[in-house]
Amino acid sequence: MINWITIDRDDVPLYEDWYNYQHLPERVSTPGFLRARRFIATRQRTREKFDYLTVYETVDPAVLASAEYLRRLDNPTDLTRRVVPLFQDFRRAACAVSVVRGGGSSGRAVALEVDPVGNPATLRQALAETVFPALIAEHRLHTGSLYEPDGAVSAAKHTTREGQSTQQEQRASCMILAELQTGVDAVELARDMVVRATAAGAELSPPRTAREFELLFELRSR
Repeated sequence: MINWITIDRDDVPLYEDWYNYQHLPERVSTPGFLRARRFIATRQRTREKFDYLTVYETVDPAVLASAEYLRRLDNPTDLTRRVVPLFQDFRRAACAVSVVRGGGSSGRAVALEVDPVGNPATLRQALAETVFPALIAEHRLHTGSLYEPDGAVSAAKHTTREGQSTQQEQRASCMILAELQTGVDAVELARDMVVRATAAGAELSPPRTAREFELLFELRSR
């Protein structure tokens, strides 16, 4: 699952405390969760707002519509009810990870939202067989992943108390997450991914601006 959240500068201390000490431990202890990673954008759009990206990993997308997960969403804590209304530009998508190449994680990543035109299998094939292997061989990339949204699983949250109290936008776009080698220019690498994917036969609508993120916090399931 991918969450994009913007928070006002003044609300950051409360948001950080809630996320790291309450929210992530609650989520990652849910059966089927493997780990969660929180990132912050390296370049903010304004001085008064901070953009965050959270990536949750589960054994299967269906975990995000499981009875236990929805039970927790339906019973938010007092602090959750206080923090959730602070979310701005909140976007959320349950996803299937359809391509993974490489191994290991790094403290810097570039996130690129893309919209395949026609058959998405062409994008999967281009990334899996050409783009990611080449960038790894060039020692510019550690791991590349493609996340494809599952609208039905994402919508399961809407029936819960937490879901009903949150104004969120479901994302229909795919996301490429590229975990970078030290010193690699994120924008240049994102541009190369698009060029190489297109050359390998993938049809894409004009991609959104790539964003570079730094790892803030990681929590793994026990």
